[in-house]
Amino acid sequence: MKIAVVSQNFQTITGKTGRARRFLVYEIDKEGEITLLEKLEIPDTEPTFHDLHTDDITPHRVNEMVLITREAGEGLTERLSRRGITVYITSETDPKTAIKKVVDGTIPIVPPTTHKEDGDCLFQEED
Repeated sequence: MKIAVVSQNFQTITGKTGRARRFLVYEIDKEGEITLLEKLEIPDTEPTFHDLHTDDITPHRVNEMVLITREAGEGLTERLSRRGITVYITSETDPKTAIKKVVDGTIPIVPPTTHKEDGDCLFQEED
């Protein structure tokens, strides 16, 4: 199984999933071993999930993966599910800990963030 973790700093789980361009991509083998496959940086020439808001066809590099994030807006989870992406929004910040908790079903889940009338997300990323 492949798991992508939204990680702006390539160290911890971060948010802003719709506009994310940096992901840690892991693989879990049959024995439960977690291996970092790559530090994926989506180039500016490729779309973010936000850019694909009304497009379920254009490929995204994390299609068909599990996705772990600290924030995702209302509706994004549904749109990503059409791409074969299962989303976990969590308060957990350590990628490997979160992955282990996804596998054993104990990951702490938080609700999607709401949006202001102008469509901007209310979530504030921690520094």
